[in-house]
Amino acid sequence: MNRLFWCGIPLLLACSTSDSTSSADASTRSGSAWRNVPSAVVVYEGRTTDVPLDVDSSASIEPTAAGNLEVEVLPGLLRIRAGYGLDDASIEVVVVSGAERETIPLPLEKHALSWRRSAWTDQGPQAREHAVFAYDATENAAYMLQGSGYAPQWKPIEDSWRLDVSKGAWTPWTPRGDVPPAGGGRRLVQGRDGTAFVLGGYVGWDDAKGDTTGTDENLYRLSGGVFTRLRNVGTTASGRQLHAMGYDAEGDQLVVYGGFTDTPRAAILDDTWLVAIAGDEAKWSEVRSAKAPEARYGAFSAFDREARRFVVWSGARIPTDAKDPVNAADDAWALDLGASPPAWSRLSPEGTAPPGRRNGCAMHDPVGRRLFVFGGTADARTSEKGLFVLSLEPGHERWSRLDLPDAPAVRSSGFGFTTSDGQMACGFGNGDDAYTDLNFLGYFD
Repeated sequence: MNRLFWCGIPLLLACSTSDSTSSADASTRSGSAWRNVPSAVVVYEGRTTDVPLDVDSSASIEPTAAGNLEVEVLPGLLRIRAGYGLDDASIEVVVVSGAERETIPLPLEKHALSWRRSAWTDQGPQAREHAVFAYDATENAAYMLQGSGYAPQWKPIEDSWRLDVSKGAWTPWTPRGDVPPAGGGRRLVQGRDGTAFVLGGYVGWDDAKGDTTGTDENLYRLSGGVFTRLRNVGTTASGRQLHAMGYDAEGDQLVVYGGFTDTPRAAILDDTWLVAIAGDEAKWSEVRSAKAPEARYGAFSAFDREARRFVVWSGARIPTDAKDPVNAADDAWALDLGASPPAWSRLSPEGTAPPGRRNGCAMHDPVGRRLFVFGGTADARTSEKGLFVLSLEPGHERWSRLDLPDAPAVRSSGFGFTTSDGQMACGFGNGDDAYTDLNFLGYFD
């Protein structure tokens, strides 16, 4: 019996990259130099909130924050950066206008991160790993494409499924058009107007060898349930699997980095490509950077659209010792697409980084500009414990470990998606068991 658990609790919405109070939440204070003091400030663990400031030009603002909050005064706004654990959080603002000093405590509405699982159902996808999800915001539905199974492991699964996120209900999905061959280890990124792009993956199966037979070298666009195989223009990259991929909306282009290939021979890749999409054509161009991350696959990645940076952390490298088949990297890199030409730089986040690993759930919160790391393996046998988060904002990169109640079982080779209201899903994969659950990380209180 396959079981799927559903949270059934809506997420509080955030309307911009940094949460902000609305004018409806503000009140006018008679005689105050700060005219639009909010009646309450909504703060979310790990996110940034901007509070508009309408202050007399002759006045100054002196904020004080406590309990995992940082406050910065910027032109026209008060920027609040929330850490993790807000029970003791508070903000007090002193407004100085001439000889007058007014102390204003800001009431805070605090929201904590938590895990939720769905209500179970008797019917749904079989256990699998290395599949991908495409999320449709208009339907609030997630479409799962194929993956690979465990009897035997790595053998591609042909079926695909649709999840109604509102109801937590699975139904079989039959994609149309240039449907990719059954496989796993692909990467999918969401594009504009509900489209998605799918690249690579291992395909085919040889019963005698007990292994896949090749790599899908094609790039596909998915729109309205229909796949279109794009025509490559110019030099193209090697076919690959378990690579890192992002979508740059400003340039309407994909970023492709690293991965594993078996054509013409088995190799771990270190190349970086930009893929410009025009109609049904894909124009590939290789990025040459003085510094770049070394070859790896199964890395964790996220595209920070606000800074136009593609961030990659960890992944498996070329083994140097037979006793360490993963040889996990422990570094983080950012590809700056705002630079000309685009360039890689190594990041130095504050805090304590988690142990390196490959093939975990990389969950991206684009609103909070964060990359969550859950599961994955450092030794190809056991899954790493804990939930970790890397803040992506330039100049504020930091690692944090979160110990949240009701956490799902740790696993490797899981996969997920992010909804339009910011819930981050992670499920399936394997660890102490082969899993069929789906878990959501978000704000549910």
